[in-house]
Amino acid sequence: MEIRQAVGPLTQVYFNLVQAYEAEFSALTKKLPDSNGVFQLDTPLDEQHFGYLAYENEFPVGFINIFKAHNNFEVCEFYIVPAARKRKLGSAFMSRVWQMYPGHWQIKQIQGADHAISFWRSVLTLNSIDYIESQYQDDYWGEVNRQVFTI
Repeated sequence: MEIRQAVGPLTQVYFNLVQAYEAEFSALTKKLPDSNGVFQLDTPLDEQHFGYLAYENEFPVGFINIFKAHNNFEVCEFYIVPAARKRKLGSAFMSRVWQMYPGHWQIKQIQGADHAISFWRSVLTLNSIDYIESQYQDDYWGEVNRQVFTI
């Protein structure tokens, strides 16, 4: 797996994958695309939010959007395309990200995203990361499931 930062021409690749992510979660978020068939994004790419793409055999198979404030990080969005799932690519992707960004982390999952909760528990366990899980009242999403930990 190769990891590339979503900058320059790779920004469009990132935004293409974000559309698939938004569509997949639309059953839970109740979001619909605009009149052009494009979903509005919840998380930008800017000076505090940065994206990375996961590539396998030169094909983009996933992305992450990370919020960074000093030594604190949050996984804002994370996606592996369905055809690339169940092969531990997500765990390998996150392992590489955590090597690049040690610090205090949190990951949140919206209500109803049981598959995401199971995924993150598995990834944290596979990477031997001790975490604390709790319910958290998020200003944007309402009650979410959250894992916090330090790398």
